[in-house]
Amino acid sequence: MQNKIENLFKEFFAFDKNIPSNPSNPWQPPTDVYETPDEIVVKMSISGIKSDDIHVAFSNDILTISGYIPDTSHHEKTCFYLVEIRYGYFERSIFIPKPVVSDNIQATYKDGFLQIILPKTKQQPSETFSVKINYKQ
Repeated sequence: MQNKIENLFKEFFAFDKNIPSNPSNPWQPPTDVYETPDEIVVKMSISGIKSDDIHVAFSNDILTISGYIPDTSHHEKTCFYLVEIRYGYFERSIFIPKPVVSDNIQATYKDGFLQIILPKTKQQPSETFSVKINYKQ
């Protein structure tokens, strides 16, 4: 019984996180960041978006990923029983703790996941770069 009550509270207080966001209040997609011997890898779960609607930039050791996922399911007379899928504007800024080759950052969007590969280097970059996203089907 206690578990049922706790779950009801969790569902009630989590409901507002699923309201579509706007540019002044973006949400943050779930993200994994890990390091291999040669690179830093960022993997983000953002299904339901076109690769042209994803923006990736790297400046001053900060990788910024932003975009917009349109909500195509809402209709005027819709009654929802469960709302967990996030829509609207998102943005995530991630500090990259090691020097990387800024002009060789690669981004791939496939099966709802954005993967960004940042090759490591020993030199500190000083420029700002936009990253082109390759869409794979």
